[in-house]
This record gives sequence, structure tokens and C-alpha cells, in this order.
Amino acid sequence: MGMRMHITLGDDLVKRIDEIAGSRGRSRFIREAVENRLDVEARLAARRRAFGSIPDFALWMTPEWISQNRKEEGRRRQEKLDKLEEDES
Repeated sequence: MGMRMHITLGDDLVKRIDEIAGSRGRSRFIREAVENRLDVEARLAARRRAFGSIPDFALWMTPEWISQNRKEEGRRRQEKLDKLEEDES
């Protein structure tokens, strides 16, 4: 069984909860809302711990690498085409 707690919520907030969950569903609604918020906070904490573990710019992210890679791919493609033409001749 869960622990009972006494919390204070403003009338407007209770009215909004009741519109969604009904007066008999308040506890479940609040429990789920708190669980969701705890999940969000856990994910944020994990992101903060991981922040900086991956370098800002890896080799493959640079414009120079992209340009060089495209040139290499073009060269390899042309070599294959040239070889196909030689084989057909």
C-alpha cells in the first residue's frame, strides 16, 4: 500500500484535475503526473551526465571531410564505369 500524504493545491488546479480525472480519480492522476515528471527529470539528469562525452565535431562532420568523401565516391564510381566500358569493348 502507498503512503498517504497531505498536499495543498489551489482551487483552480483542483478544478482542472477534476475536469480530466474526476473527483474520484485525483490521486491516480496526481500519482501519474508525479511519475511522469520524475521520468523527465531522470532523463534530463542522464543528458547532463552525458553532455560533453561526444566531441562537438567529429571528423565526419567537417565540410572538408564531406567534400573529400564525395570526390572519392565520384572517383570510385567513375573507375567502375570505365572498367565496365573496357569490359564491353
